[in-house]
Amino acid sequence: MSDHSEQQLTAREMVRAHAYPILAALSTISLLAIALLQIPGAVKAHRYNQCIDAQVALRQASNLTGQDGPGKLIYLKAVQHCEGL
Repeated sequence: MSDHSEQQLTAREMVRAHAYPILAALSTISLLAIALLQIPGAVKAHRYNQCIDAQVALRQASNLTGQDGPGKLIYLKAVQHCEGL
């Protein structure tokens, strides 16, 4: 783009000259807002996953007979505990 300091621009030329930076700034702001709104959900999911892992490990440590790994009942009890039911 050339420098337009000495010439008079029409309305169409003004729109063409300024649309890209305005749209780029608007899209950057909207992407930042979307990213910031994702943080609380990600923190909640992370804490929930940590709770499930800790509960499964606690319940598995009680050495239930007949199970090699965490079974469905252990997982369901862990989910029940972490959801506050």
